[in-house]
Amino acid sequence: MLRLILLLCSALVCSLSAAAAGADDPGLQRLQDFLTGVTTLRADFRQRVVDSRQQVVEDSAGRVLMQRPGRFRWDYQQPYARVIVADGRQLWLYEADLDQVIIRQLEEGIGDTPAALLTGKQNVLERFNVGKSWQADGLQWVALVPKAADADFAAVRLGFQGLKLVHLQLDDRLGQQTQLEFSRIEINPRLDAGSFRFDIPSGADVIDDSAL
Repeated sequence: MLRLILLLCSALVCSLSAAAAGADDPGLQRLQDFLTGVTTLRADFRQRVVDSRQQVVEDSAGRVLMQRPGRFRWDYQQPYARVIVADGRQLWLYEADLDQVIIRQLEEGIGDTPAALLTGKQNVLERFNVGKSWQADGLQWVALVPKAADADFAAVRLGFQGLKLVHLQLDDRLGQQTQLEFSRIEINPRLDAGSFRFDIPSGADVIDDSAL
């Protein structure tokens, strides 16, 4: 699950000069507007994972907060409690049913992932290539592929309504697709800095990989 959410919590072109060359592409323009215009975000989300036969293998929902650069909080409320928090330096994953916390260095955790796109600095564009852009269901879509050959995912598609990122679809290299739908979206709300700190519950099992 940590790998999955790290793929989601960020993913557009080979370089900033390449991005400028594609400025007339409406999908790329929406993505650039999102990167430059959205500094904080609050929304509800529904996350579904489907296999290669389009069978749903996971269905979950919760609330997300994001703040550039490198701060986010995913509170999974259904089907069970799970929290993923990053404070710009470290990342915590808390599985309530296991009473377990995993700690990692944030930079090591997100790398070339959609999490870098959602909460990283604008130069994250240097790590990805634009696939195609299209309109559907009232949204402007853009498809991206990672520049790194050894990336954990094959492609990501983002659907925008103005500055609002409404849909995100991620194809991994195992044939699964993760589908994220955002609702009750607030752009650039004031967020409490304490939202991006995690207090380890008393008695929880802690796996600290942050020094690796």
